[in-house]
Amino acid sequence: MREIIKEHRIQREAGGTEETSTGKPEVEGGDVIVVGRNTFKEIVRGIHEGYLLPLDYVPPAPPAEEPKEPKEGVETPPPEPNPVQPAIPLSEYSSLPDPPQGTPDYTFTYVPSLHILGLRHTPRRIYRFLTRRYVVDEICEQVVAAILQQSQREWTNEDTNHGQGEERFWPKTIAADAEWREPIVLDPRIRPKLLWRQPSPVEEIPDYRQETAPEDPVVRVQELVPTEEELEREKVEKAQSTASNLFTTPIPFGRR
Repeated sequence: MREIIKEHRIQREAGGTEETSTGKPEVEGGDVIVVGRNTFKEIVRGIHEGYLLPLDYVPPAPPAEEPKEPKEGVETPPPEPNPVQPAIPLSEYSSLPDPPQGTPDYTFTYVPSLHILGLRHTPRRIYRFLTRRYVVDEICEQVVAAILQQSQREWTNEDTNHGQGEERFWPKTIAADAEWREPIVLDPRIRPKLLWRQPSPVEEIPDYRQETAPEDPVVRVQELVPTEEELEREKVEKAQSTASNLFTTPIPFGRR
């Protein structure tokens, strides 16, 4: 997210048409459907760093690891070609310059990512499987609100807790000081640009193929006329059914 925003900022300052050698960059602003707590944290951090960091900012190099003597018979793995750049500490947000004028709004829609492993969690997994319909209803409600662009609301303090229960089941290999473990911190200059979709009831479109559907002058199932293809197919099916009944050998009494 940080690199996408940076690319848009560079193009705007250069007065270009926001198109690079690789084509148009990804859309800036608008609706963002977030899947999972980890993605939620990464996107919020990327938006902050994308608009608060200066364009000429160069992140500090990660600390060099002490070279280890290779063991006999063991090949040394090659270094990573594109190491992940370290993130900015959350405490430094206030010291960064103001975001540029015309920063777009981002409207969030959260989709939970429930993924539990381990034998001891089997009862919980069974319970979630049997109650999955409630999760599906919630996800569909949120996604429909984003697709139909329903009403928006401002970010509240409770919104930082979306998916917080998912962290309990994250792999133990994630270190306590990793970025995923950090709290979600909002800068007061960026917070007004972060919104949420507020789902509202949607009127269900009636199915006019059913006889119990409301009266409508457009289509009525009683007035539908079968096509020639449907009539021909029905005739062939009846002929095949009759032929199969004629040549079916009756089963002798008492045999299975």
